[in-house]
Amino acid sequence: MATPRVSPPRISPVATRASRPPAESAGAVDAYRQSGFVLSEDIDAVIEGLNLEGAIAEASSASSYRSQPMAAALMQWSRGWLTRLQALHAIEWGNYSSAIALARVSADFQAAEQLILNTDAREWLEWLEEPGISLAVEEHGTAFRLHAFRAAEVLAQDGALGEVYRQAADLSMPHFGSTLLLAGAESDAGRVLATFGDRDFHFGLAQLGLGWLLALGAARIADLVEREGPFHVPDPAPLQRWVSRAQRLLAGGDRCRMRMLDDSPYRYAIDNWRRTPGAAAKRILL
Repeated sequence: MATPRVSPPRISPVATRASRPPAESAGAVDAYRQSGFVLSEDIDAVIEGLNLEGAIAEASSASSYRSQPMAAALMQWSRGWLTRLQALHAIEWGNYSSAIALARVSADFQAAEQLILNTDAREWLEWLEEPGISLAVEEHGTAFRLHAFRAAEVLAQDGALGEVYRQAADLSMPHFGSTLLLAGAESDAGRVLATFGDRDFHFGLAQLGLGWLLALGAARIADLVEREGPFHVPDPAPLQRWVSRAQRLLAGGDRCRMRMLDDSPYRYAIDNWRRTPGAAAKRILL
């Protein structure tokens, strides 16, 4: 069967901040206000990075860049880009549980895109030949064969992607410790204080999530600069400057960050954990 042609892609390249949440959305209004005030540099950097990526996607839509590897990678890139944007919006609204799950999914899409690029879309081309897209005559429909595709080897080998994926995966699962962290963080050894629908601002959770988005963006943009094709990068200088900016923000000494522990009964430590910027920093062990 002939390989389908690649049509001109539809590109929607602009990322913006979340809109103001409805007044009845519990703590979301305050989370939106406070995140925009105390974390504006992180938020602005994430938005700038997404828009730089969007500009490259738009520049790569010309006919001279259209190919099956480009199309296959572009679709995974789009899914990762959108999940990062929605993770940012969730953070702005104080919905940290959703933001963490979205960060994990974004790392998955980004790793899949890298695998496609590293292999010149070999598996995608094989899938098209099956054929992966066909008419399902008896079922009166169009068939897109599911074809499970994961990039575990990329997540294992890429330090930045793998770290975000593993951390966000453990916090997004229904493990007891991560559930308490997200839905009962004011608990201690003497009491369990559960919450429901809590969207109050939490400086540590917001900073942690924004750090993951900066790390994912830096990995994606660095790859665009370093890789030869299939995407068109008219001028790498703004991308390189943005990566330096993201790395500077991530290196902040008082930043809330998560790290894996060795030779410890605990898997992770979260340092500089605080609900408000002026509160005393704590360490959470998971």
